Amino acid sequence: MSLRPAVLVAALIPLLASPVAAQKLASPLSFTVFAGASIPVGDSSDGINTGYTLGGAADLRVPTTALGGRLEGTYSSWGAKGLAGTGVSADASEFGANLNLVVWFPMTAPVSVSPYVAAGPSFSRFKGSISSGNTSVSVTENHWGFNAGGGVDIALGTLAVRIDARYKRISGDDESFQTVPVTFGIRF
Repeated sequence: MSLRPAVLVAALIPLLASPVAAQKLASPLSFTVFAGASIPVGDSSDGINTGYTLGGAADLRVPTTALGGRLEGTYSSWGAKGLAGTGVSADASEFGANLNLVVWFPMTAPVSVSPYVAAGPSFSRFKGSISSGNTSVSVTENHWGFNAGGGVDIALGTLAVRIDARYKRISGDDESFQTVPVTFGIRF
């Protein structure tokens, strides 16, 4: 009888008892649903109010490394500033996608908090609408940009919570649209 299987099992027992190790041995694919504020910054804050953002993400972590990829789908909406009492209403919305490289910062056991940074290209389909009385006009445009930011992932058993903030810049024909989405999510 060989000692090799017994030594391997004895070496794995402490790893399996650690929640961080268990998370690393789990499936490298996870999903997150999130929601939060979408805060306009720069010139974008001149014309629109803070709005909201909703979304979902799929994370693929490369086993035994600090690297991963994240594909996100988002919906955001904002209202226009300064139109109260004018009889005019205006709003903007965006369906977007981000494809990010994620770098996770390793933490020592038994800490269940995993900070990360993420960055990558963004694609957005913007729709702007304005209406006054019985007249309404809307415009839809597609544009590319980028996003960069970070957050923390806090393991809570089989689920985790994620708090994330990032800068998102979408380039238009003559200008850019800039926001800082700040979101809270549940990862499973």
